[in-house]
Amino acid sequence: MRRAITALALAAVSTLAPVLAMSTPADATSTLQVVYTSLPYDVCVSFGRSGQQNGRWQTWWCSTHYPQNYPGSTTYDLWAYVD
Repeated sequence: MRRAITALALAAVSTLAPVLAMSTPADATSTLQVVYTSLPYDVCVSFGRSGQQNGRWQTWWCSTHYPQNYPGSTTYDLWAYVD
């Protein structure tokens, strides 16, 4: 059982490594920021793409956010490397 879990973990890391390597900012002057919080997933993705198309950032992603005032609900935070 441990070998199966270890194998799955290694497979996940080797699959994600190229994605993580590509997600670093293009220049050293960019700073990582939470741009928007507590968004529905589709809105988070839409804002991320819009900011990328408008040149506000190149690298962005949505992370899961679990608000304390609404147990059991899930929202998303938009993170981006902003110049």
